[in-house]
Amino acid sequence: MNRLVKAFSNFKEFYSEINGATLTGAIDVIVVEQPDGEFQCSPFHVRFGKLGVLRSREKVVKK
Repeated sequence: MNRLVKAFSNFKEFYSEINGATLTGAIDVIVVEQPDGEFQCSPFHVRFGKLGVLRSREKVVKK
C-alpha cells in the first residue's frame, strides 16, 4: 500500500510541475530556400488556450 501511495504522490508532484500553457500549441520551423541556394528559417509558434482547443475547427491561423 505504501508503494501505491508513494507512486501516486510522485505522479502528482510531477504533474503539478507541468506548465499547462505548454500542453497545447505548435512550435514549428519554416525553412525557405533562397534564390542563391541558401536556406533561411524562422521560428513559428502558435499557442492556444485549453478552452480554445475544444472547438479547434473554428480556430484558423493566418499570417
